Amino acid sequence: MKSAVAIDADLLTLLRCISCGGTFTTADASAGDYQLWLQHIRCIECGKRVPVDNGIPRFVSEPDSKVAQRTQHSFGYEWTKFSDWKPSGDSNFKDYFDRLDLDALATQRTLDAGCGMGRHAKQLAPYVGQLVALDFSVAIDQAAQNLSLCRNTDCIQADLTHLPFADESFDFIYSMGVLHHLTDTLEALRHLVSKVRVGGRIRIYLYWKRKGISGFLLTAVNLLRAITTRLPLPLLSAVSFVIAAGLFCIVVLPYRIVESAGVNLSQTLPLVTYVKYPFRVLWNDQFDRFSAPIEKRYSESEVHQLLVAAGLEEVTVFSKHGWIADGQRPG
Repeated sequence: MKSAVAIDADLLTLLRCISCGGTFTTADASAGDYQLWLQHIRCIECGKRVPVDNGIPRFVSEPDSKVAQRTQHSFGYEWTKFSDWKPSGDSNFKDYFDRLDLDALATQRTLDAGCGMGRHAKQLAPYVGQLVALDFSVAIDQAAQNLSLCRNTDCIQADLTHLPFADESFDFIYSMGVLHHLTDTLEALRHLVSKVRVGGRIRIYLYWKRKGISGFLLTAVNLLRAITTRLPLPLLSAVSFVIAAGLFCIVVLPYRIVESAGVNLSQTLPLVTYVKYPFRVLWNDQFDRFSAPIEKRYSESEVHQLLVAAGLEEVTVFSKHGWIADGQRPG
């Protein structure tokens, strides 16, 4: 972060009031307090104030919807508890940003739409010109901490369906593992498209539909989710630990033994990706799987159709423990 207190001038020029679309100022002469900008920014048009805490503009409050409240609270809890980006950082970066021309990002303004604790932002920041990390939960504070040494990053707390940016503010936008947890995934993606410049690109990651054994297991998981999504979050964390421990002993550990014997494991096997991760990542992912109230899954064709319906062209979709999809905003 460029500053722990003040708002960066470049960031301020991007921000727009979600009530009227107006621009913001750090000055508040009407209050007669030259230090007020340390706690707020003010819309020049409608006068609305947006609180600033720890250098982070806060455009969200408690949602009205019970589902949205649970989603916000569960991800805030998750990325505060599982806040270390290092165990999964390198592997996730290679998977989620595969086939991406990193050199082309050197001068580009980039948005991490749903950054969680800042894992992907931390990995991508060295490759981009400017990066804005956005999350609608208190996980944004953990992201700010993880990004504190990245001089080209800023953090925002905001909702993907009410983005506080001018249209066409970004050259590249990515959203990894977020959109499939939203009530209206298409509408959220359209909001993102409006914020990328003409000719700019968007990359997303979505859960895939599975068949066979994996499909059967996911069906069982969905039955359990009817209960787990209602559990207190600390209790769910403990339950997730027990589930992860069982999966590690029964599935992951045997995979590791087989792989150590020189056998190449099929990447379509259930949970095979956790062979390369420490146990805590498996625990984290079980909590993630059982906590969010909405979890959507897509076929390859459905992902392609989603990006086209959102207004993107030159769409490509490929599998990487789910679906990675790219698209370009047409002129």
